[in-house]
Amino acid sequence: MIAMGENKTDGRTPRLPATAGVLRVHPTSRCNVAYGHHVPMTGPQGQEDLPRELLHAALKDGARLGYDHLEIAGGEPFLYDGLPGLLARARRLDLFTTVTTNGMLLSQARRFAPVAPLIDFLWVTIDGTETEHDALRRREGAFAQAVRNLEVVREAGIAFGLSFTLTRSSAASLESVVRLAAAEGACAVQIDPLALGGRSMLGLVDEIPTGHDVAAALRTARGLAAELGIGIRAEVATSDQLVLYRGRFVPQFPSRDLAAFAPVLIVESCGTVRPMALELPDHLRLGNVYNARLVELAPSWLASPAAAELAAACERTWWELADPQAGASATWHAEVASRITVEAPDRMVAPVLLAA
Repeated sequence: MIAMGENKTDGRTPRLPATAGVLRVHPTSRCNVAYGHHVPMTGPQGQEDLPRELLHAALKDGARLGYDHLEIAGGEPFLYDGLPGLLARARRLDLFTTVTTNGMLLSQARRFAPVAPLIDFLWVTIDGTETEHDALRRREGAFAQAVRNLEVVREAGIAFGLSFTLTRSSAASLESVVRLAAAEGACAVQIDPLALGGRSMLGLVDEIPTGHDVAAALRTARGLAAELGIGIRAEVATSDQLVLYRGRFVPQFPSRDLAAFAPVLIVESCGTVRPMALELPDHLRLGNVYNARLVELAPSWLASPAAAELAAACERTWWELADPQAGASATWHAEVASRITVEAPDRMVAPVLLAA
């Protein structure tokens, strides 16, 4: 299922970050490499940065709304000049902090040293063997540079893991990534099945793994990881887990609690606020932080047709996937997104006004 972790470390043993109550921000669309698949669409040509004051306000509001974990993704977060201030703000709000990076800039002291004490967990993306990884990034030596820079992370004492995008072609390389993680002292491997969105729409549809592909990859990875003494994290769900933890997958509507309704809330580099996943269509977004603060967007959205439609889509998805005979693992947010029309439907549920 969507893996749930501890929110804090115990001072001795590194813990995996939770995947609920997460405010995920993309402070920049800029990246120092061009990915073959990436959500949102980023690369060296990207130029969008969110103003620091908007992000700081979003963190404050997110904490008020019940999000206790800040997850910073990209683009490449280490290209964002406001990263130290953003992480410092999160620390003052007592948020658990994770950063996902391609690892290539970690050896630049001016970028890494100011933020190292403020990062609770670091994910470094490694997508297959050295040849596959470099080809995906269209840069020879990218793999070697990222792995070499893990020494900097170890010296800083930051708990870290390797993040791997699972495709139909890369499944055979998952074992090599798990072994690399164990050899380099990583706590875990995060497996992210490729889903529709970003560049995966551009010629990679055939690479999206099926539920059975995901289930087989997870069985292999978990067996090897148990042998090597590291963890596996994957935002997928089996039919058994869907039945046991229905309340985590199907939100109640209407609701006053945004964090309970949407355990992951995403702020994109353009300012768009989206519940659950980037794959969800635009008509379900909460709004934009350029136009209103999160605490203003949340109550109106929770009583809106968009929230009603998302809740209904989660309900439909649950009924279709919670079949003990299925035997597959589903990427929950991608499955929900696939059941929502791109254009808003003609029949919309009327907004429900909640009593004070």
